[in-house]
Amino acid sequence: MTVEWSTLAVAVIDDDTVIRQGLPLLLPPARSIRSFADVETFLDAAPEVDAVLVDLVLSGTGRQGVRQGAAGVRAVAASGYRALIYTNEHRREVLAGCLAAGARGVIHKAEEMPALVSAITAVAAGGTVITPALVGLAEVVERRGGMPALSPRQREVLSGRARGQSFQAIADRLYISRRTAEEHMNLVAAKFVDYLSTHSAADLERHLGLGPGDLMGP
Repeated sequence: MTVEWSTLAVAVIDDDTVIRQGLPLLLPPARSIRSFADVETFLDAAPEVDAVLVDLVLSGTGRQGVRQGAAGVRAVAASGYRALIYTNEHRREVLAGCLAAGARGVIHKAEEMPALVSAITAVAAGGTVITPALVGLAEVVERRGGMPALSPRQREVLSGRARGQSFQAIADRLYISRRTAEEHMNLVAAKFVDYLSTHSAADLERHLGLGPGDLMGP
């Protein structure tokens, strides 16, 4: 399924005033872009939106007891929203923990606006977006038997992306179109997120040799 950006309603949950007030001005015109300082205010408002950008650290407002990190993502996802993590956090274990909590993707605040628009649109359409670091994590899980449902071609695309190859380079090497390569990676990302949602933190710790509690995040 594809969606047009101009038809989307988007929510932003971020404790940074510049982000909350600035993003609606920087993003292209959409049907609606609403901003909230914390998960609690967002859930109380219960807006009808197609995707929700969620920062992982929401304590800058000075409020005590706000849900953030995996707990905040879990609350948003449990209410039926498609959550896209929007963060400066790069620790893959933390990000994996938030995907396990129900997020449908991750994008970093350092990305350009076109990449952000693309990520929001993909998540709003029911897709999955993961960062290069998480692509590498997905490959480790797959190599250790965590995702046996991947096809041989999906494994080839995953391997290329984990090594920093562009979709065009992968497409040329495999004699497929760039669009086909991207579609294979989208399916891999979705299967990876499904894996995280159905396996405990202990499962991932065993696959990757992580310490107890490393997936909980902030």
